[in-house]
Amino acid sequence: MKQNQRYLFLLFAWSFFSCGERKVPFQLNNCKTLPPFIRKLSGFNPRSSYFSTSDIRKMGLVLIEPDSKQGSAPHMYQHSSWKKGGWLAPIVLDEAGNIYSAPAPFINPLDNPIKDQNTIYWVNGQTGEMNAFLRLPMPDTGSTNNAYGIIGMLYLCETGTLYVSTVLGSDRHVQRGGLYAIDIKNKKIIDKITGWDIMGLGISYAAGKRQLFFGDGRSSNIYSVNLDKGGRFINSPIIAFSLDGLGPRGDDKVRRIMTDDNGNLEIHAIEFNYNLIAPREKQEATYFFIYDVNSNKWSYSTATPSHTSF
Repeated sequence: MKQNQRYLFLLFAWSFFSCGERKVPFQLNNCKTLPPFIRKLSGFNPRSSYFSTSDIRKMGLVLIEPDSKQGSAPHMYQHSSWKKGGWLAPIVLDEAGNIYSAPAPFINPLDNPIKDQNTIYWVNGQTGEMNAFLRLPMPDTGSTNNAYGIIGMLYLCETGTLYVSTVLGSDRHVQRGGLYAIDIKNKKIIDKITGWDIMGLGISYAAGKRQLFFGDGRSSNIYSVNLDKGGRFINSPIIAFSLDGLGPRGDDKVRRIMTDDNGNLEIHAIEFNYNLIAPREKQEATYFFIYDVNSNKWSYSTATPSHTSF
């Protein structure tokens, strides 16, 4: 699971959600900024450097500058505070260049105690120092067989809202996870959806409204929920479409959701049955869904979009 829950983000290669020619009453999600502290580091080019949480040799967050010479070792930097959260997974930036991440156990939970698995960590974009940002509520009942907590993060620029999904406390039979909407300015949870195990988050404006999409850890369904101008959830989640019967396995679960220039969705999905199958054995498949304005429905497409964004 470690590999499927860790992401590499090129710092300069930010693409953004947009809607093509379709107009919507919201700004585009294009505010993300490079952390200013990078410019103070010797030997790092912001155009080619990237952050990683998947380096098996270094626990925590790492800044990497690939060497231009083939076969040469990359230039790496790690602030002394970047190990505070143990092994980490998602990486999200905001308009000030602050970085948000969360723990993900690797090999064993010794460096990632369960009590900290619902903790959001952030790196100050100016100083580069990492500290705990906010702790999500802990479930009343936990599962000793589930060492995972936060597995998904998504930032919505125009509302300053960080969406975070967690599966802490869930087991094979009971869902104790949830999705939280957080006002980062006030470090306050402004809305939540509980009793769900949510995998993969994405936002699209294709239907003429701001919608958050997420995958269900217990099925192949993708759900949507409308967002108001403050980033809160307007309605209960509804099924937008499903991966059931599609792809090589017919029952894939969402790992990541991306959006193309027209707001259509690119779904990256894997086999997931709440077991510890080795990452190399988990084959990923990609599915494209197009929004049909006339029918007001999402439909599966075999065509590959010309451009997608995080």
